[in-house]
Amino acid sequence: MQLTKKIEQEVVSKIRDSETFKNAPTSRGLLQYLYEATKRGEHLKETVIELEFFKNSQTDEKSNPRVRVNIYNLRKKLAAYYASEGSTDAWQLKIDKGQYKVRFVKKQVPAGWVQKLSWTQILPYALLFIALILLLVNKMPLKKPLLWESFLDSDTSTNVILGDHFGAMGKTMTGGRGWTRDFQINSVDEFYDLLKRKPELQGVLRPANYSYTTRMAAMATQHLQQFFQTYDQQFSIRFSTQITLPEIKEGNAVYAGPVKNDNQFIRFFNDANPYFKLSGQMLELSGHPTKKDSSFAFGTSSVDQEYAIVSKYPGIGATEHFVFFSEHDIGVSATVEYFTNVDSLKTFETKYLKGKKYFTALFRVRGKNRVDTDLKMETVVGF
Repeated sequence: MQLTKKIEQEVVSKIRDSETFKNAPTSRGLLQYLYEATKRGEHLKETVIELEFFKNSQTDEKSNPRVRVNIYNLRKKLAAYYASEGSTDAWQLKIDKGQYKVRFVKKQVPAGWVQKLSWTQILPYALLFIALILLLVNKMPLKKPLLWESFLDSDTSTNVILGDHFGAMGKTMTGGRGWTRDFQINSVDEFYDLLKRKPELQGVLRPANYSYTTRMAAMATQHLQQFFQTYDQQFSIRFSTQITLPEIKEGNAVYAGPVKNDNQFIRFFNDANPYFKLSGQMLELSGHPTKKDSSFAFGTSSVDQEYAIVSKYPGIGATEHFVFFSEHDIGVSATVEYFTNVDSLKTFETKYLKGKKYFTALFRVRGKNRVDTDLKMETVVGF
């Protein structure tokens, strides 16, 4: 039976009228709304749902959890419905974790034998069965690398946070108006603190409506996307100037970007690492039982040679963080490529982890024109 819009609505109506949803008016209404919005091709996100469904135009997407709570409850009711009265439904409605669109999946019913077959009839099917088995063996999911195991778990969501830069709109060097960047100002709060210290800038500068990323963001995203697709997994993309603590708590996080934007992951890195501390543009190694105390400076004007930090550590709750820090593009781009390559991952795990789940590694990276990079390991500490 082919899925049509009429059948889709029948599926939605049957769920809404079921005993499971009988006493849940909010879940019933939300289900119908998400289906109709998906059908119209709308870009669904929390603020849109809060405004259109809950009719709240004053919502603050950084603090109001109502949409996530109600979507969570809706998913639970759908699971309960298909575990009981909807267990024989030909079509099932799904709302994937981390998504708000609905989709329909046809339930597969295995066919039984209808007659006995002779050996001459069985042989072609047996050969076909063997061929399919061999094909399935070749197509079996690859063993997940130890370092990325939790990030490639379909039950855990992953956010990739790209390091962007906060900016302001104001007078440019040519006398016009445009986007400008000060590395000491990394948030709206710091911007208004600046205006308090320098009131003469009021009316001259205002926060920009958009942030800025370098070529690093595109290259890191490309490597991570290809890697996750290899294991049939996906992630959501966020930006460091816009990410909130509740969003970071949602699941595992991968940060790829500079240290000079004073991003939130520097604090997480310092809290989780027993031997390393990153402050300003200095990385300090101290207190290790076998490695001598050392300092590494990130503040360099060279864009063809720099340090890069890669660290995996426990995040908030049961989550994990995988961070890639550097001052310029080549450090992040080169290390993301290294840690999304199956061969280099295997070498790193075998040589440096030795049973450790978390680590911090420091690389010296060289690259011509921010490409054609070369990595040299400076130090690795597992914990």
